[in-house]
Amino acid sequence: MDRFSISLPVFSGDIENPALRDSLKSLEVLNGCKLQILDWGNGRIAVPYEISIDLPSLGNFENIDIREKEPIILVFDLTNYPLSAPKVFTDRLDFPKSSLAHLYIAVNNRPSGFCYVRGNADEWYANKRIEDIVIRISNWLRDAATGELTENGEQFEPLRLEGYTGTIIYDYNTLTGIVKGDNAFHIREQLAITLFERPKRGERHTYKFIKPLTAGNALTTIKEVDEERKKDKEDITRKNYHYAYVLWNKENTVNKEYYVNLPRNWEEFKSFCDFYGLIYSQLEEFIATSDGNSFVHFPVIVGIRRPKPLIGYSSNIEFINLRFRVDVDDVKDGKITNNVPIDLLSHNQPLTIRQASHISDCKIDMNSRVAVFGCGALGSKVVMHLARSGQTNLTLIDPDQLSPHNLVRHALFGEDEGENKAVVLAERIRNIYPHQSTGTIGLPVLEKGALDRSDFFDIHNWVLDFTASEAFFNKLVTVKSMDERSVASASISDLGNLGVLYKEGEHRNPRIDDLQAYLYSLSAHDKKVSDWLQREQLTINGNNITVRVGVGCNSETTVLSDDRISSHASYFSGVLKREMTASSIDGKIYLNRIIEAQNYTIETQAISVKPFKVLAALNDPGWIIRFKDGIIEQIEQACSKAGKNETGGVFVGICNYKTKTIHVTACINAPMDSKADTTHFIRGHEGLPDEIGEIKSNSGAQIGYIGEWHSHPDGPNTLSQQDMISVYRHKAEFEQLNPPLPVFLSIVTPDGLHPYIF
Repeated sequence: MDRFSISLPVFSGDIENPALRDSLKSLEVLNGCKLQILDWGNGRIAVPYEISIDLPSLGNFENIDIREKEPIILVFDLTNYPLSAPKVFTDRLDFPKSSLAHLYIAVNNRPSGFCYVRGNADEWYANKRIEDIVIRISNWLRDAATGELTENGEQFEPLRLEGYTGTIIYDYNTLTGIVKGDNAFHIREQLAITLFERPKRGERHTYKFIKPLTAGNALTTIKEVDEERKKDKEDITRKNYHYAYVLWNKENTVNKEYYVNLPRNWEEFKSFCDFYGLIYSQLEEFIATSDGNSFVHFPVIVGIRRPKPLIGYSSNIEFINLRFRVDVDDVKDGKITNNVPIDLLSHNQPLTIRQASHISDCKIDMNSRVAVFGCGALGSKVVMHLARSGQTNLTLIDPDQLSPHNLVRHALFGEDEGENKAVVLAERIRNIYPHQSTGTIGLPVLEKGALDRSDFFDIHNWVLDFTASEAFFNKLVTVKSMDERSVASASISDLGNLGVLYKEGEHRNPRIDDLQAYLYSLSAHDKKVSDWLQREQLTINGNNITVRVGVGCNSETTVLSDDRISSHASYFSGVLKREMTASSIDGKIYLNRIIEAQNYTIETQAISVKPFKVLAALNDPGWIIRFKDGIIEQIEQACSKAGKNETGGVFVGICNYKTKTIHVTACINAPMDSKADTTHFIRGHEGLPDEIGEIKSNSGAQIGYIGEWHSHPDGPNTLSQQDMISVYRHKAEFEQLNPPLPVFLSIVTPDGLHPYIF
């Protein structure tokens, strides 16, 4: 039996690696005799070893030449073992390598290596012993003898390749279409041309598929390539185009064998083609006479027809990806005259939207469309999370350009400085999926009045607000054209430590402003909310009762780190993806808190909010009153308890003059010193200033006194003369406040609650 190991010299150095010495001792014990240590080269040793194989009693599958005793070579890295797992090769020169899958191609005239584990061998070996590899190889050889080496008998195992010098990116189905003639013309019977681009950066060569040459685009493509060649080599806009050749065998030429000695030069390539029935002469002639490449290197993709579809692919064509180096001196008279070198390229499939969705375990309906307002630090990161999850039906809107200081926390990079954020963000998303229509649109601005027209929102299922703009927040509140859309608004507060996302309920109830008012109202019993609002009040020196819940990040003076933005963005994108998959009926408030104490911690909270009760002011329907869930019921209970006597109380909440909305977040029942009978109610004061003061203090002055109510047990449903006297007296008083308050008075009768605003 001819063995490769007899050609190797004896290793004459010292083995200083203690783990390797221990493994060699274990191997020697397992072998029962002294091991021979040979020099594999490149800092590696080779150990010939003989393995016993349990062959099938009825003979080997298809008489494959696997023997009861099989010689192998174990190759160890002297320095990196055991981090680097041993490589295992057959030691038989006549091993039936062309008939077996799961063998690596031979390199540098060495024997074929066993692919003994799916995935990373180093990771597999991390918790294994050298004895486990011996058992693994024995099982591999037994599977080969029984015909069970290939797990899926309905599909074909492709060649196991390694030793790549670069990468080539194209869609497999596109290449099979070229072979079938679906989307390219054939310059020869089994030869076509495609266009690839090689990015300038990086030592490793990468070729990205651009398009096939067709009868319709050949002339324009040649012109396009020539235009790029004319540019200066230092021009950053210059594209390095390469024509690549696709060569395949005839339709009736099917081959199930494995040619493990892949070509490394032109002579070996010709032998490779002969083995698989490929007509290389047509490729040779075209390269020698008509090659349009200005670079000496170019890809050659070889298609081999297999008897079954390849594992993981839809066709039976296996593509081997090579890179030729042909200079002008290497060709003459229609021939390649020199033994030009050939490299091996690793194939990658371009990312598809469906694949991204699968990898991300994202179940969003890809047909749904999302409008995103605000592509700053927070918005850009959430958008990229969605896009990388396969949700690319996005309309991005932002008027700002990317400034240098934005790079500290934005999803975009330095090459995008000065560009509009929304436009370039959309472009970057399209670059992730270069061979698909993403549906992503970037707009600096919307047409005037677009927000007030239903045609814009009719095509969008979701509207997301990341503007951190109180004015835009108010605009979204008042827009009537998107009543059936799902709306969410997110921002960052508390010096970057609190992320808040409001997701509206069904039919926009509760609305984003309802959710904001509800969150503020939690300050009455939630210390974390109260402490936050009080800190916000201190931040603005207490001069304005309106706390802007959001951080405008387009300022060089805003101190906010990228990791904080990213923490909030990842949480928000996670909850949005879940909501987009199965939207909750109720409103939702999602909080993401970063707590810097002794330890850096992150905590999240999800709060469900029931719909608000919505009423219009009877005297001025332009004003809307929105009652937090449970308040109307509290009033009804108070009225029931009072019986025939009138009763009343005080409303606390928030007033927004811009949206002409009053949010009632709580109701304080009549103080103990109130006086009432069947026709009168005089609200008392005992304990009331302290109670309202506590509410105002806990909420950082966000929530305070907002109005009054009293009952008319027997009617009428309108204000009495005495009520109107009180209204005018309070109106003069309230107009002196900063900011002023309207007079909000409600009458409660057996017919319901009747609000008035003056």
